[in-house]
Amino acid sequence: MRIIPQIETPVSENYINFEENLIKLLGGIEKSGLNNQNTGQDFPRIILEQNFGVNGLLLCKDLKDKQGNLNIAYAFNMRDKNRISILSDLITLKQIGVKDIIVSEGIHPLKTVFNAAKPVYDVDILGIALILKRGFMNYLEGIVDKDEADFFNLGAVVSASTAVDGLKVKKLINIGTDRFIINYNGKNPDEDIIKYIKSEKKEVFLYVKESYIDNSPEDFIKANERLNLDGIIIKITDEKANVFTRQ
Repeated sequence: MRIIPQIETPVSENYINFEENLIKLLGGIEKSGLNNQNTGQDFPRIILEQNFGVNGLLLCKDLKDKQGNLNIAYAFNMRDKNRISILSDLITLKQIGVKDIIVSEGIHPLKTVFNAAKPVYDVDILGIALILKRGFMNYLEGIVDKDEADFFNLGAVVSASTAVDGLKVKKLINIGTDRFIINYNGKNPDEDIIKYIKSEKKEVFLYVKESYIDNSPEDFIKANERLNLDGIIIKITDEKANVFTRQ
């Protein structure tokens, strides 16, 4: 099982320092053996999540230029975004060669400091899946060749606890979603939903914030081996002091 770090682009930190610490983080994970390069599967080594501040698209390009064949996934949510900005980002990702994207519906405002706001979705997670897998992004003149349809590897962030979650997963599989990222909130996910995804020959990852990992990443892996996951995505809050450097 492979560990993949996910980290937000910084709001105020110096860009150069952030990038240097990010490269050190990747080196530390590689030395630990947690990236499991021998699986034979083309997993991204790191996931960059767009936040306020540094532009995540520019960071993707810079890391790819400096690190050669570094496989990066780009994560964003659908909340409060219109389709023009979303398609603009997708075209840019295609141009810089980032094939792996992870899409979520975003945190509901009730769980943020803006709890009086209402979430707005011009395009929801099912809509972006349709655009990517069946829509015009596959055949956009000058961006994607006719012989290069379905450029992106689409990962969808979903919950796995209710019947509604299972229905959404089935719809996403029918559309052609490549990977599923199961949100872990401290409670065990529905194993039947995970088994269904695996039966459809789709990759399954567990997404966990590092604050939920009390011991080491190795211990967390062992505790979830029964789920037959392809990997665990750990949300890092600080690339300098995190679960991988915890003593």
